[in-house]
Amino acid sequence: MSRALILLGVLFCMNAAAEHGTKHLNIVTIDIPPFGMRQADGQLHGIMYEIGNRIAAQAGFASRNVLLPYARTVVELKHGRADFVLRFDNDALGSAAIKLAPIFPLQVIVLCAAGRQLRTLEDLHGLTIGVMRGGHFDDAFAADTAIGKYPISNYEQGLSMVASGRLDGLIGSDLGIYTVAENMGLSQAQFSHPLVLGEQYFWLFHSRKTADEATLNRLKQAVEQLREQHVYEQIVLRHARATYLRPGFARPPSSGPSQP
Repeated sequence: MSRALILLGVLFCMNAAAEHGTKHLNIVTIDIPPFGMRQADGQLHGIMYEIGNRIAAQAGFASRNVLLPYARTVVELKHGRADFVLRFDNDALGSAAIKLAPIFPLQVIVLCAAGRQLRTLEDLHGLTIGVMRGGHFDDAFAADTAIGKYPISNYEQGLSMVASGRLDGLIGSDLGIYTVAENMGLSQAQFSHPLVLGEQYFWLFHSRKTADEATLNRLKQAVEQLREQHVYEQIVLRHARATYLRPGFARPPSSGPSQP
């Protein structure tokens, strides 16, 4: 009888350890400065790379985080090879991932070369604007067939092409575009006053293939805890000038995560 009780106790402990053990999450980060970057020695860093790692750790998970091209992140979530990514929404994400928790908002802008006046979308008619592959920044912009769209890999490529006259303009987040422009040594005088199209939130998108309720709840809680601790502002400030840090690190006014 005593041996049976001991065996039952061991099995109970093993099950408890399995239930409360450290789960491993596979994170993918968009390979776009300043959100995901490689240092000269190959070390990874960047705003969303660091925030993704902090969310996993805050939720009590071990994690592995890799950088991937913008469009490839959706593919990895769809096939369950990645558990979550932090990025803007697009049409392809709906079937692949659960829109779980908002991180923070950024303004969406269009920037052209100096000398061009930008007041409305109509001022972009007949122009060719660089758009990140797999990126969807503004519904009206995307639907406007009078605006030419040219696929680019990152903001550095887009800014170089605008500065050299090979592209008329570039669409993206203010934080991303301005931080990269500063790092490239480009001056504000080289570009137009930006056309602000609105704002988008970076969201935590979790793969539908690997989701379970306990993990989702822990991740949502971790996102809010880090917000309350002002961790997002601290990480952004390490990578961007304070002038680009706008108010708005709270939740969107009305948001409800998509259901699994």
